[in-house]
Amino acid sequence: MARKTSPKDNGQENLFRELRSFAEQCGIEVRCEKLPRDFGYRVRSGGCVVRGKKWVIVDRTLPARDRLDLLADELRESVDGELEIPASLQPFL
Repeated sequence: MARKTSPKDNGQENLFRELRSFAEQCGIEVRCEKLPRDFGYRVRSGGCVVRGKKWVIVDRTLPARDRLDLLADELRESVDGELEIPASLQPFL
């Protein structure tokens, strides 16, 4: 059954897409995956470096606000001051 989304969730989804696009412009690979959960281990969303390239793996089952906060936090750590941050994203970064 599909989950109902509120206008607030849609706004957060749009912001997440904008952040994701900006991250990719900055050379950061963003992947949204359903992360496995099994007995004995827990996989979490977050950033990593693979072969010298920054990646952010986001659990797509997280609520929109959590995904937005996670990606904003990772970008805040990675974006240098020389990049032009779009006005709509400046409050998050």
